[in-house]
Amino acid sequence: MARRQWVRLGMMAGSMALVAAACGSTSTGAAASGSSASQIPANYASYALHTGDTFSWVFPIPNEANYEPWDQNAEYGMYRPLYVAGNGSSPVIDYANSIGQKPVYSNGNKTVTVTLNPWKWSDGAPVTARDVQFFYNLYVANKSQIATYVPGNFPDNVASFKVDSPTQFTLNLKAAVNPLWFTDNELTDVVPLPQQSWDRLSLTGKVGNFDLTTAGAKAVFKFLYAQASKLSTYATNPLWKVVDGPWRLQSYDPTTARTVFQRNNAFSGPDKPKLSGYVLESFSSQTAEVDALRNGSLDYGYLPMSDVKLASTFKSGGYTIAPWATDYVQWAELGYTSKTWGPLVKQLYVRQALQHLINEPLYLSATLHGDGQLTYGPVPNLPGSPYVSAQEKTDPDPYSVSAAKALLAGHGWTTGPHGFLVCASPGTGATQCGANITKGEPLSLKFMYQTGSPTLQAQVEAFATAAKSAGIDMVLDPQSQSTMFSIGGVCPSSGPCNWGIILYRTFLWNYGQGDVLPTGGQMFGTGNYWGGGYSSPTAQALINATHTQPGLQPLYNYENYISTHVAALWFPTWDWQVSVVSDHLHGWNPQQVFGNPVPSRWYF
Repeated sequence: MARRQWVRLGMMAGSMALVAAACGSTSTGAAASGSSASQIPANYASYALHTGDTFSWVFPIPNEANYEPWDQNAEYGMYRPLYVAGNGSSPVIDYANSIGQKPVYSNGNKTVTVTLNPWKWSDGAPVTARDVQFFYNLYVANKSQIATYVPGNFPDNVASFKVDSPTQFTLNLKAAVNPLWFTDNELTDVVPLPQQSWDRLSLTGKVGNFDLTTAGAKAVFKFLYAQASKLSTYATNPLWKVVDGPWRLQSYDPTTARTVFQRNNAFSGPDKPKLSGYVLESFSSQTAEVDALRNGSLDYGYLPMSDVKLASTFKSGGYTIAPWATDYVQWAELGYTSKTWGPLVKQLYVRQALQHLINEPLYLSATLHGDGQLTYGPVPNLPGSPYVSAQEKTDPDPYSVSAAKALLAGHGWTTGPHGFLVCASPGTGATQCGANITKGEPLSLKFMYQTGSPTLQAQVEAFATAAKSAGIDMVLDPQSQSTMFSIGGVCPSSGPCNWGIILYRTFLWNYGQGDVLPTGGQMFGTGNYWGGGYSSPTAQALINATHTQPGLQPLYNYENYISTHVAALWFPTWDWQVSVVSDHLHGWNPQQVFGNPVPSRWYF
């Protein structure tokens, strides 16, 4: 009886911490970093990135450390992808604003032909099939360094690239594909690059056709990568002056990451920008961002979840408040490749027990104020989405400390001398701890999470309280976002993951940048960057089926498996933000389904 009372009190304390965090207030007094209304030129709008987010990669081929939606949103404003993902609030391709016309599939879905619309680079040169081939050649020769690459997918599934004419190219594939998948998830990664300007080995060297050989493509990529790493030259480097999108870099502060874009007056595509420019503002704290809203330095900002009570104040001060629901998924990665914690998280029963300790309904109501969705698997549970299976709409592992304890006790764990569970029955039998878990080993996990968000911290602390109630030693390791990227964003490709669980504030996987159709190859396919090294032959076979078989049933089969297999720990998915927008700014609504603010549509 005494132990049961202690558990209940512990959970009450966790719940009260959640409510306290939800009612917390952002203090005043801190000024926005490097931002004031007087620094915004006429007919420029200012937009706030989330706390800790900075634009820091101009080259529109992402590396591991810079494969983030805020980077790609800015890049794609300068360098349009072949196909624009997201059309208003619909998770579909926006063909009207894409360089490529709708692709044509033939030869049993083994041949893809794309015709280009008549776009131009800012130097007057046309955007041609040769520019797409330039991207393709760089990608093929350097794929191991590119964050969007998943073995077996693009470009491994392409047998040949043929330039048919300046405005048309053909891809011959190695096998038949699902056209919806190949268009939505493969071709959206393709970005025509200005071959007539970038196919060189130095800033002063002549432009050639270096990319036509593997050695040349590697040399060109190395040069461009090195130039993109020089943040101090972003605004002056002539490479980045040649763009085909509606914006070009005007200024960049490598210290604060404040980025100013000016209108590309030579932009040849539709949806021409009405503003003269816009500014990306970065903030070191949520306090600074809210204060920038208060003092009128921001046209388009957001309220932290812990400060949504300020909404009425901003409404009366000339702002519109609009939650921004996006087609994302929130999860905590598990360190499958960790030598210390990998053997634990590789056990399905351990993952199921951990999921039982995440009180999603409480987190959603108490810390997110209902601005989000419950998450039960890898496909966004956005209302009305056709991609969510019936099974994934219900929780396979609902919150229950007793269920978690029963799972662990049933697999050979018992309370040790320090009050936490230890393995009493090592081995791989049905009632034993599992492979590579030794006798007496404690059930202890290192949980790295991002600092700077009271909302996230409240969720993490409540989870840790529940874990302790179940006998799990949850060692919390709060870190800044930059530190987390340097540790968590480079494994497992650069070595084992040095954590058991890792959770980012804005780790809402953006299906619009990598996958429009949420088939999961980049997230949970073998060789992924963002699944902690998760690898399952069954999951891979199901993912492969979504690539080759038409219809939605293969997608449902995949998501149901990943959901019940608990490939990651599912947390409630936050709305991208609660937007606070000046009533003087128009054209921003509807807010784009993949979190892209689309500044080309704004106007005062």
